[in-house]
Amino acid sequence: MSDLHKKLKSLRRERKIDLEAIEKRTKINIKYLKAIENGKFEILPSTYIRLFLKAYCVEIGADPIDALHQLDELNNNGKEPNNSDEEILPIIDINNDVDESSKIESSKNLYQKKSEWLKGFSMILLLLFSIYIIKKIVSSDENLSMDKNFGEASYLNPITDFELINDFIIDKTNSGSLDVHPPYMVKVISRKDDIWIRTETDSTLPIENILNSSQQDNFSFVKRFELLVNPAKNIDIFWNGQLIPYLESTKHPAKIYLNGINRTITIQQFVPQN
Repeated sequence: MSDLHKKLKSLRRERKIDLEAIEKRTKINIKYLKAIENGKFEILPSTYIRLFLKAYCVEIGADPIDALHQLDELNNNGKEPNNSDEEILPIIDINNDVDESSKIESSKNLYQKKSEWLKGFSMILLLLFSIYIIKKIVSSDENLSMDKNFGEASYLNPITDFELINDFIIDKTNSGSLDVHPPYMVKVISRKDDIWIRTETDSTLPIENILNSSQQDNFSFVKRFELLVNPAKNIDIFWNGQLIPYLESTKHPAKIYLNGINRTITIQQFVPQN
């Protein structure tokens, strides 16, 4: 994986994209862009390594998820699960069952077979009808839920990473650790207000959601969990049942990083730029 930066640099040159153009669009300092292409990831700010790499990949048309996977492997952040052990299924001798079934079938007359076939056919029709009704009910509930979330999203304020960099500055950064052990579970609770959240677990794509007042959402992760919340107002976050400290209630965004390898917490609280 040591040639990740070489592949990215080669792709950018093939597509004739200037670093200056990437710097202008992303607002990422050109020295950090050069560091990515030289494989010197340690030069990048630790909290923005993944963000800068994703933004760079998007600009040159590379796959950001694949690049993040390679970065994780390059940093030896985890090992691939061992799938060498295969489940051994028991060997079933069906000869006796087939022989017995043949004996039973031979003892049934034609009327009994036809009756059982009609009963089976009726059960299938009933099952299909039940599935149709359930799908109609679920579809109706989903439409209502989508309409509700759309209405709520109209007065909430989703925020992108680029807006966070360009329009806000870090007001406070707090770090700490918790005595937690895998498997890791996170619970996010909105106590009073409706809030917008964006979550990213391990190397998956970010997921946005609306958390209504007095509502909670649960997540699981292995190595990394990131939460962007706007506004960071009246919200509680629990890691394996322990309340995460340091998070202040404000009307501005906040970003929370949970590191499952080191069991550490980093919280960045933002304020608008003057």
